[in-house]
Amino acid sequence: MRLAVLLSTCGLLTTIMLCEGADFSKVRDLPPLKMGATDLDAILLKTHSVIDAANGSEDRGEEAVKLVIHSQDIEIPHLSLASSVGFPNEVFGFSYTYNQADKPISSVTINLGDSLRRVSVTGGSADHVEQLSKLLENDFRRYSTGAGGLRFRRVAGICLSMLFLSCLMIGGAYCWNNRNCKMALGIPICSAIGFLLLLLLPWNRFLPGFVVYQSYSPFFLVRHAREIFVLSLVAALFGIPLFYFLSRKQR
Repeated sequence: MRLAVLLSTCGLLTTIMLCEGADFSKVRDLPPLKMGATDLDAILLKTHSVIDAANGSEDRGEEAVKLVIHSQDIEIPHLSLASSVGFPNEVFGFSYTYNQADKPISSVTINLGDSLRRVSVTGGSADHVEQLSKLLENDFRRYSTGAGGLRFRRVAGICLSMLFLSCLMIGGAYCWNNRNCKMALGIPICSAIGFLLLLLLPWNRFLPGFVVYQSYSPFFLVRHAREIFVLSLVAALFGIPLFYFLSRKQR
């Protein structure tokens, strides 16, 4: 009996010691993001202040910033604000890492790219880890976009390509059978326009998973090119049934 009590007590003490030495981790995935360099700077500075408040500002951990410019990784081995780095107007990949062992917040990773956007926080304090990870998620979600990213572009591109090609073939046959109806020409024309928009436009720039702008263009057409071409694609898509019903009335 005494042996059983002794073993259970030792097991409980061991469990408590392991829990006290364990790190807590929180990972949060983010939606597609579109933001300015100053917006990203504000989030980085806020993250840095939260880390200093939790760990103390007397000793600094290891920090690094990585930018993806023209498919090349450029790493800066210290905290560098996005607005202070000389890069092209658009950057489609950014990451920030912080590491300092045996602290309430021992590791922070912000990984923002076309295929993945993720925030990871690890540390010895569950409250500080939860607070910082939730703060980062809420701050980044303010700049979320409705659609974007590698997976979205692939799925949407395949579905729309098959749809436009099918409508082009069916619409061509429909025009041939109704050669006297001029409205029927609108079906293959809209299908061809939609298919060409899918093939020729740089959708990786218009629908990225992540993009940060050094500055926004003052020209309306440049600043809203994404919305304009998406609306053009939608117009081509809805033009197919529209011309079909108009051709039926003309007959």
